[in-house]
Amino acid sequence: MAARAGTASSIRTREEILERARAMVPALRERALRAEQARTIPVETHRAFEAAGFYRLFQPARYGGYEMPIGMMIEVAAELGRGCGSSAWVFTNLAVQNWEIGMALPAAQEDVWGQNRGALAASSFPVKGGNGRRVDGGLLLNGVWSFASGIDFADWENLQVFLPNDNAPPSHHLVLVPKADYTIEDDWFVTGLSGTGSKSVVLKDVFVPEHRMLHTQLLTGGPSPGSAANASALYQVPPLTIGAAAFCGPALGIASGALELLEEEMGGRVSVGGARLCEQPSVQLRLSEAAAEIRCARVLLLGTCEDAMRLAEAGGKPPLEQRALWRRDFAYAGQLCVRAVQRLFPLVGGRGLRQDSLFQLAWRDVHAAVSQLGVAWDVQAINAARIRFGMPSLDPRL
Repeated sequence: MAARAGTASSIRTREEILERARAMVPALRERALRAEQARTIPVETHRAFEAAGFYRLFQPARYGGYEMPIGMMIEVAAELGRGCGSSAWVFTNLAVQNWEIGMALPAAQEDVWGQNRGALAASSFPVKGGNGRRVDGGLLLNGVWSFASGIDFADWENLQVFLPNDNAPPSHHLVLVPKADYTIEDDWFVTGLSGTGSKSVVLKDVFVPEHRMLHTQLLTGGPSPGSAANASALYQVPPLTIGAAAFCGPALGIASGALELLEEEMGGRVSVGGARLCEQPSVQLRLSEAAAEIRCARVLLLGTCEDAMRLAEAGGKPPLEQRALWRRDFAYAGQLCVRAVQRLFPLVGGRGLRQDSLFQLAWRDVHAAVSQLGVAWDVQAINAARIRFGMPSLDPRL
């Protein structure tokens, strides 16, 4: 029997959590290149996140969690990402699973946290042919699921599984599988967000009982299967929409950190002619434009999260068109973050081309962050417009 983790610490206020996140930025920045080279965040970073209570932000209170508003996903990641984009990404991608598991059937929640309140889950997508088929009492899973960010620190996998339907789009499920039922395939060799350890998992004839299956059409807003045990409005916010905060929060932090690096550098640099670079109008213009883009992204992201929480607290259910618009707005905020970093890039000069440049790392990471399908601009913009004009959604998960 696994040891039961202690109850959540007394750190429950927004201000305390954010102060802890800010205090970690220097150490995260110092470890950022090491994380990239190791292709996973250092274990001391993971342990610091545990000790600070970051993973518990959206976990049900009955298991020691804080049940904070989902906008905290953006706020905390925006701080952590200033130091290390990969570290912020691991935080959000593990913390968001605690939120989603809180919407699963109470029996599934007990499977995950009954013996270990500190248990964490990663999540994977079946890009390499992972599949499931119905059998008596549940599912049988086979194949490979990829992009399991933070899998090195996870006790469970919350797999995305598409089940075929005759003459209809496939049904999308979140399926919980314990660590003992899968093996990790070390295949994460990439050029952006390299430190996230987003490896694949392999399953062979793994049976999953039906109570660990969660149809995501039950998670489009309003009471979820988990609401029987967790009454907070947090568990009535649609995760396949607002869960995009797990990708946009790190992008916001990465862009903010890149701006800080350039402001620090420009303040002390002089040109070959002896002029202070911070006095150059072109430098001032690029810094100001990037700062405005980052601020606009932040306002858009937090405003969207607040709208979703407000509607859930009022007992409302967002229609499909609203969910698609929220996805579109998250994707647009991600584009603003990319534009800000792109705008700053000419100021870096040749030094910014070095692989050990923290600005170069931010450039790689922010592009990787917005390539995630849930915030890919073309995909989300087109789908929102289709739904606006009465056409069916291209995403069965929405």
